[in-house]
Amino acid sequence: MATLRSRPGKINPFGGAIPEGWPGLSVALRPGRAERRPTGLVSRTQTSTLPNPMHANQFWHSTDGQILTVRPRNGSESASLTLVFWPRNPAEMEFLKAHLADLKFTERSSLARIGIEMLALGAPTIDGNRFLLEADCSLYDASFPNAPYWKKLLRPGVPAGRLFYAPAAAKLTSTEIWEAVRANQLKLPHTTSIDSQGRVFFTPHAVSYTLSPRLSRLNFEHIVSGYAGRSFIDKVQVRHDASPLTIPPRSGILTSCSMYLKEHFVVLSPGEGNFGLHTSAVLLDPVKTFGTNVMLEIYNKGDQPVVNPMVSVEVFRSPPAEDTEFKTLQKRRTRLLGTVQNLYQCLDEYPAVTSAGAKPKTKITVRGQSATMENRSVLVRANDDELKQLLTAGACPLGSHTLIESLDNAPADADTLVVDYFPDLLEHMELVTRLGDVKLKRVIFRKASRTHGYFLSSNAHARLDTFNSLGIPVYWHDEMTNDLYLHTYKKGHGFFVREEMARKFQESPILAFYGSAVQLDADDTARISSLVEKLSGFIGPNIGVLTGGGGGVMRLATETARAKGALTGACFLELEAQPPELGVDFFNTFQETSRHFRQKWFEVADFCIFNVGGVGTLEEIGIELCNLKLGIRPRTPYVFFGSGFWGDLKEQLDVIIAEKRAPAWMKDYVLFSEDPDEVLRFYRKTLQVL
Repeated sequence: MATLRSRPGKINPFGGAIPEGWPGLSVALRPGRAERRPTGLVSRTQTSTLPNPMHANQFWHSTDGQILTVRPRNGSESASLTLVFWPRNPAEMEFLKAHLADLKFTERSSLARIGIEMLALGAPTIDGNRFLLEADCSLYDASFPNAPYWKKLLRPGVPAGRLFYAPAAAKLTSTEIWEAVRANQLKLPHTTSIDSQGRVFFTPHAVSYTLSPRLSRLNFEHIVSGYAGRSFIDKVQVRHDASPLTIPPRSGILTSCSMYLKEHFVVLSPGEGNFGLHTSAVLLDPVKTFGTNVMLEIYNKGDQPVVNPMVSVEVFRSPPAEDTEFKTLQKRRTRLLGTVQNLYQCLDEYPAVTSAGAKPKTKITVRGQSATMENRSVLVRANDDELKQLLTAGACPLGSHTLIESLDNAPADADTLVVDYFPDLLEHMELVTRLGDVKLKRVIFRKASRTHGYFLSSNAHARLDTFNSLGIPVYWHDEMTNDLYLHTYKKGHGFFVREEMARKFQESPILAFYGSAVQLDADDTARISSLVEKLSGFIGPNIGVLTGGGGGVMRLATETARAKGALTGACFLELEAQPPELGVDFFNTFQETSRHFRQKWFEVADFCIFNVGGVGTLEEIGIELCNLKLGIRPRTPYVFFGSGFWGDLKEQLDVIIAEKRAPAWMKDYVLFSEDPDEVLRFYRKTLQVL
C-alpha cells in the first residue's frame, strides 16, 4: 500500500499539528525504495510563480494535487479517486477554508490527452492541514492505446491536477475582452464570438490528433508520472486534417486552437453535451498557453455525431505582478555582486591559504584536464553581515589554489562556491562526489574557459544542465560587463540573465532575427526597423529579440528592440571576425567548434525572421526549415524579409515541394516579402488569431 508522508517538522498530511514550516512532502511508493518529491509540490527548476495574493477578488490556483487512493469498481469501466491538496502556507489554508464551496478542479492536461477524464464530486473537504477531493475517473474513448490498462496507470502519488478559485470580480466583461484583444494583450482564435455576458465562443482548428500506436506502457507510465510532459505528447501524436471536424457517437477527439495568453487565465466550460463535452482539463494558464497548438480534448456521450464542435470559455485577469519582487531581487543581486567583487579582489591580490594539497577522490584522467590544476576558489556562507565582517576584518588571504582544496577545507556552514574558472569535467566530478558533505546552494564563476576565454564549450553547457538538475543555481560574474547573471532556463535552454529579469525573460515571447553582420544600406535599415516596431506592436508588451550578437542586421534588430523597451538577447559565437556586442539582457556563449550546437538555443524563439544574409544565414535557414518539417519547431510563420534578395531561394523551395522532397503544407507557413504590413497580415492568417 502506497503512503504519503511528511518530513519531520513539516505538515502532517494525515492531519497532525504544524510544528514548523509548510509543506515538504515525499512519496514512498514501495517499501525499500528511495523517496522522491512528488511532481508539482516543489520544483527543482526555475519557473515563474503565481503571486499568492489571498484576496477574495483575485484569481488563484493551487500547486498540483496527487492521487491519495484509487478504488476500482468491479464490473465498471470507471474508478473512484481521492485526491489530496496541500496549501502553500497557513494564510492560504485559512483563505481556502472560507471559500471551499467556490473552489473548482482542473485535471492535468497530459492525463486528458491520453483519454483519462476526472470528474470532481462536490467541493473539497478539510482533513487536518490538507484538502481532499473525491473524483470519478473514466476513459472517454476506448480507442486510446492505453485503454487495456489505463486504471493501472493511476497510483497514489501521481499528480492529478489543481484547485482554482475564479471570482466574478476577476472575470473580464465583453468590453474588457475586446479591448484586450485590440491592445494585443490577448490573442484569441480567429473564429471567436463574444456574447454580451463575457463568454467567448470559438470553433477549434479543422484538425484532429491520435496517439501513435507504437507507444508502450512505459511511455504512458512516464506521461502519468510527469516525467514525460506535454512536449513529449506533442512529438508522439499524429496530426490529421479534418474538415469538417466530427466527433462520432460515444467517442472523443484531440484537437487544437490558437491562443496567446500573457496576463490572463482562461477557463473552458465543459459544455452541456450538445456540442460535446470538454474534459475537466479546463484551466489555461498565462505564458504557458502560447501558440497554435493549444490542445482541446472533447468527447461525445450521445448516439449522434457532433460536427464542428463549439467551445465556450471565460477570461479572467491574473493577479498583478508584484513590483516588490523585482526590487528585492535587484537589491539582492547588487549586494551579491559587491560581495563577489570583494572576494575576487582578495583572491587576486593575496596568495592562497597553504594546505596539504589537492587530494582527488576520483581516479580518472582526461587528456588536457586535471582536477588539481590551479583554480582559485573559496567556499563561504553567503550571508551579507558575516561576509562583510569577514572582509572588513582583514581576512585576506583566503581561498585555495584548487577547487578540491576549497571543498575539502570548507567551513561547516559554507553554502556558496566562488571560483575563478567554471569547473571543468574532472573538477565537476570532484564537486559532485562531495555534495553529501558540502551543503552547496550556489556556484559563482567569472571565467568561462581556461583556453577559450569568454566562450563555453558544449561539455560546459552539459555541466550547467547538471547543476540545474541538482537544484544548484549558477551565477556568472561577467568581468566584461562588470555584472552578475543567473543561469536561467526557458524551453529547456539556459541563458545568463540578471536575476530580477529572469521572470520577464521566461514570460516574454521571443523573435529570432537572423541576418548578416555586414553593414546595411539606408533602405534595408528603414524596412527592418519598421518591421521590428510593427511586430513588437502586434505581439504586444514584453517581447524579446534574439540574435547572434553581431553587427549589421543583428545590431539593428537589437537597437530597435531596446528602443521599444523590449528584451534583447544573443547567442555569442567565438569568431574573430565577429566580436560579441555586449549589453544585452540575456545571453550565452559558445566556442567555435559548437556552431551547430549553438543553433539549438534559438529554439527558445517563438518566431523566426530571416533578413539579408550570407552563407551563415543560409546554414541557419536550412536548420530552421528542417526543424519545421520534423516538428521540432511548431507550425509558426517563417518570414524571409527581402523578397528580392531571397527570390532564388523561393524558387528552389517551390521545386523541393513540387518534387515531394518537403511536405506541401510547409508552403503555407513561409512568406517572402519586403512589406511589414504584409508580414502582419500573414501572421494573423497563419496563427489563426484575431
